[in-house]
Amino acid sequence: MNIKNIFKVLPFCVLLFSACVEEELTLPVASVEVSKVVYGINESVVFNFIGEAQQVSIFTGDKAHNYDLFESGGNTGFVVNKGTFSYSYKQPGTYKVVVVASNYSEGAGNMLKDTTSVTIRVIDEDVTIKSLSCPRVLYDEIAAESINDTDWLIRLPQRILFRGQQANIPSNQRLAATLASDSTLMLVDGIKFSTTTTYQLNNPLTLSLTAHAGNVMDYTLYMLRLPEFAVFKIADVDGVLTRSEFNYDKMTMTVTLPAGTDKTNLIPEFTLSQGQEVFVNDMLITSAVSVIDFSSPVIFRIRNTYPGKSHLVADTEVTVSVL
Repeated sequence: MNIKNIFKVLPFCVLLFSACVEEELTLPVASVEVSKVVYGINESVVFNFIGEAQQVSIFTGDKAHNYDLFESGGNTGFVVNKGTFSYSYKQPGTYKVVVVASNYSEGAGNMLKDTTSVTIRVIDEDVTIKSLSCPRVLYDEIAAESINDTDWLIRLPQRILFRGQQANIPSNQRLAATLASDSTLMLVDGIKFSTTTTYQLNNPLTLSLTAHAGNVMDYTLYMLRLPEFAVFKIADVDGVLTRSEFNYDKMTMTVTLPAGTDKTNLIPEFTLSQGQEVFVNDMLITSAVSVIDFSSPVIFRIRNTYPGKSHLVADTEVTVSVL
């Protein structure tokens, strides 16, 4: 065969080879494993693909990912990478999970697919509070702290610096709450929680959460005032209090004493807004008794503790400077 005839036959061979490749396209196998079929809300479900395919996608069965509605549009699947896919459900229910395995030719001119399904049941037993706060303390938000499994504590200032004025902060405040599950019902002292209700925080509030599954968890929200000096003086000279505009638990007290005063040996006198304790360098001090070295600024830590619950504490730092 001469060279011209070889070049005439070559295109036919290429087409024949391509046809053979198309004929070798094999049917994929859709198969998936999960460790269990019942999960909690927000719990991670791990799908392990154990079939054979060039491409794998999973329709998780919840809103916007329903395989049965795929043809009608608006529902999509998730691509599985390296044979593993993890997903968590936000709502309780029973979900039909469909796994689609696909093999395709070059350019996707031909495609074969196989499907399999597994049923996942999701139950909502979550009675977790993710966050609590007073969202409207003079246009600011003050967050509560989770102290233990049942106790929450919010620390409110007595006054704050606002537009150059020292505004009083009332103890009746609105609350904001973020729950782990949207299906959970929260009652405050037996009444359904509302973001528009003003709650009196002087007394502890019982927060009762009921999950979709029916289990109940009770929490208690306590409030403590950030303590401060009602009166502070050294050698009968009153201190001048300056508040931080942003850190409500930090203040500065300035006392101007006569020239020549020995600042290393001074006895402060003070009264507190409540029956709090005062510490300097972790040492409990007493008004009109304790001797303090004021040769440099001294940090007074005022501690307010909830009666009968020593783990519920509010601290205020007051930096005292003597000029």
